[in-house]
Amino acid sequence: MNKFFTRFVAVAFGLMLITSVASAGKRFPNASCPDSVTLPQINNPSFLPAICHPTAVTSGAPTDTVSGLGGIIIGFDTIPTGFDAFIENRGIPPQPWSGIDVFTHGTNFKPILGLNLGDSLVVEFGGVANFAGDVEVEAPNNVFSGPNIILRRAAIGRPLPAFISGTTTQFKETPTNAFAEQYKCQLVSITGPLTVVRTSLQVPNIGTSNSFLCISASAPSDSVFIEGNKLTTYSPPVLGTVIDYVQGIMLKATRGFRILLRSGNDIQTHTPPGVADAYPLTDNTVRLIFDRDVTAASATNTNNYSLASFGSVDGAVMDGTGAVILTINNGLNHGDAETITVNNVVGQANGLQMNTPTSKGIINGVLSCAEIQAPNPDSLGGATCIDKSRFAGGGGQTSQGALGAKLSMAAICTGIYGNIYNFGDVGAGARSGLTIFAPPAPMVVGHKYFLAGNVQGFFGETELSGISDVADLGAATVPDPKVKTVAVIGRDVCDATQSQDDGRDYLSMLVQFHSVKVVRRGITTNPNGLLPKNGFHVTGENPAFMDTIFIENENNVLGANDSLNVNYPAIGSVIDVIGCVHYTNSSFRVCPRTASDISVHGINVGVPTVPAKLAFSVYPNPSRVAKISFTLPSVSDVELGVYDVTGRQVASLAKGRMPAGSYSQAWSGKDANGKQVGAGVYFYRLKAGSEVRTARTTLLGN
Repeated sequence: MNKFFTRFVAVAFGLMLITSVASAGKRFPNASCPDSVTLPQINNPSFLPAICHPTAVTSGAPTDTVSGLGGIIIGFDTIPTGFDAFIENRGIPPQPWSGIDVFTHGTNFKPILGLNLGDSLVVEFGGVANFAGDVEVEAPNNVFSGPNIILRRAAIGRPLPAFISGTTTQFKETPTNAFAEQYKCQLVSITGPLTVVRTSLQVPNIGTSNSFLCISASAPSDSVFIEGNKLTTYSPPVLGTVIDYVQGIMLKATRGFRILLRSGNDIQTHTPPGVADAYPLTDNTVRLIFDRDVTAASATNTNNYSLASFGSVDGAVMDGTGAVILTINNGLNHGDAETITVNNVVGQANGLQMNTPTSKGIINGVLSCAEIQAPNPDSLGGATCIDKSRFAGGGGQTSQGALGAKLSMAAICTGIYGNIYNFGDVGAGARSGLTIFAPPAPMVVGHKYFLAGNVQGFFGETELSGISDVADLGAATVPDPKVKTVAVIGRDVCDATQSQDDGRDYLSMLVQFHSVKVVRRGITTNPNGLLPKNGFHVTGENPAFMDTIFIENENNVLGANDSLNVNYPAIGSVIDVIGCVHYTNSSFRVCPRTASDISVHGINVGVPTVPAKLAFSVYPNPSRVAKISFTLPSVSDVELGVYDVTGRQVASLAKGRMPAGSYSQAWSGKDANGKQVGAGVYFYRLKAGSEVRTARTTLLGN
């Protein structure tokens, strides 16, 4: 299984990437561990002197730091949430103690550095640790969301080390297996015939999912553990399946030794192909992934596919050697459940044809954030009102919930907090934000992305996790922050009728507070652990300065978690603040993306005066961009919209409870979907409490 660490931890260092040698930095705690070491010096506990071997026997944080450690990449773990690259020194014949797991926490360096199998990878700065008996190199700061490990690609396309060929006795899973111990994190292989005798489907507690045991008839008491869950997704063969050969990377874990399959091509069985995964690429195409390479003739035959909706599969083209892209026509709505059934596809290596239909469920269409965030009516209307996505798995209100069905989405990256990303839809209507956890590739604010993953509830916040596919769709405009009050964003209720304006309507979205006052800064002393210290509290808006909310320094994007942090405004400061709405510790809070999201007016300076009456204007007229200005004499429930001559609303510019003060909003002629409307006459309607104001202008064409 992938390692999973708590997400909300301090980031002591930023992510560092280099393309040349860097200083190894401080060595700790063993000053006699040299900067440059060999893999046997780290791996072999009997190496003299074994000065860099982890002090922890089974698990623990990194101890000594090392640099200049290198090897050839033999495999990747790019399945969220923890990422690894396995490297091995190339020796003829292969030498023991010559492989290691480079664990990169929540950051996938494969796309960042353009790494591939056979590339030479050098660890310029890392720490030696032990995870469940497996020696590894990882970030010395041990921070999942901001690892400070430094890696460099030194060469490309080198031959992989040879496989270490062994028997089931030599590679048996027993934790005390001294022969397997010396070949951890190296390429190993076993030639059959072997027989599958137990699987995770038959015995759930055998270990990870997608794992199985096999034996040789010559040594039936020595079982070998095969895992198809860490580096790839390979479903266990049925009991009694004969295996011609199996190969992969040897690893030691709590249960004992195991061979990690890198793909379905690392094993040859007397079985036909299986379906590993499926998800939409567009509203009418689906990527379907097999567990091994398949023949193009069978995989591109549309007669081998059918849909539960009785729709049609109109096309099939190969995507590499182990996947196919299907063109479908099913008439379903976004978010409807669909099932694809596959049969008669032939395996490339063994020539065996599927003779039993295999089905894989998908969620139809490429969804928006708003479609994913929409509350499940069944949950809202249950005995206990629960506001959660219908695509999330069970639980998640007060814990980490289960993953829901695989789905696809497309949206714009609006904020980055370590390995946590926030996304938003064009138009930024209610519920149009979503949190993305640990994607397998870095992202850029202001770009639109396609993602495929699973929705889960995480302590009350909806997020996309387990992401298997990411594609950059290009630059886009970040949705404008919604101007809201502390009272609205801080309101935490389950709105069964969906008639209130509250924090859950803006979860993961960008919002903006005007003229709020800082009343408590992050503190070093935290009595009873009740007061959060990673940020500051503000009270909402003039004149009353009521309703408190926390402005959170999530994953230290504002700097050190310290009461002396200069990015925490002084108590009494009146500020404007922009940030993404986050839900944790049973409350809503707002998280600035950088220090520039905070504007300080001063101590009781810049507080807007209370206007005498409601005022409203739109100018210039005519214009290509209209500027709408209004003033509120008191806290009011506000609705500001733009309407065409038929009375149809084309854009909503503001909605919610707003404090007294002056406001302005520009409208460039885009509707709620971000599309440019035509030139002509448009009406602007402001409703503040029981009062209504209207204006009419002419929008010029662009």
